[in-house]
Amino acid sequence: MEYHFNIEQGTGEWFELKHGVIGGTRAKGLFIKTDTLFYELLAELTEPFDETDEESYTSDAMERGNELEPEARKQLSKYTGVEFIECGFIKNAIPLLGISPDAITINFKTGAEIKCPEAKRHLRTCVADAIPLENIHQCIHSFTVNDNLETFYFMSYRPESIKPMFVKKLTRDSLVNIGTQAKPVMKTITECVEIAQTEAKRLQEELSLTINKLKF
Repeated sequence: MEYHFNIEQGTGEWFELKHGVIGGTRAKGLFIKTDTLFYELLAELTEPFDETDEESYTSDAMERGNELEPEARKQLSKYTGVEFIECGFIKNAIPLLGISPDAITINFKTGAEIKCPEAKRHLRTCVADAIPLENIHQCIHSFTVNDNLETFYFMSYRPESIKPMFVKKLTRDSLVNIGTQAKPVMKTITECVEIAQTEAKRLQEELSLTINKLKF
């Protein structure tokens, strides 16, 4: 396990660390059988890292999230009684696995995913009283990458809302839906981690074989 506390997210060093790695936004690819993830990784692993190639697109929503995240982290600490800190990047012993956590504790045992969404998305989450399906795989990925993680919080934060904060706690025993609303597939986090790590190892082997073939 590697914990990079001194690297700021969004910097060149951070982009280089996550280059050729399955992070939270790619985590769903470990559960869906397509070749998209394979070729994304193959392209990154077979060409030199170039910071200018990294995506620099930002939207108003992304900017809002970046601005509100420190405040949200403080509110989450107050709500849970857990002191959270920032960490630039975490890498697993499986080379393909990494994540940029929104919040983590100094002993690495508790983490969080923080969203600062638009009003309707935030209210939908609050009314459903559940983590949105589009965010489930990101939450699972924190457990997949961080072997020390025991507890994880998903937070939706919108300070101007009638309900400013939605928080849901997860452990490795928690049941989550990795299917769809129409066709749910319920698994424990532990089962999901096993699926994800097994697929990451398979991808690692396939990528190595393919890269060796391409050299000749």
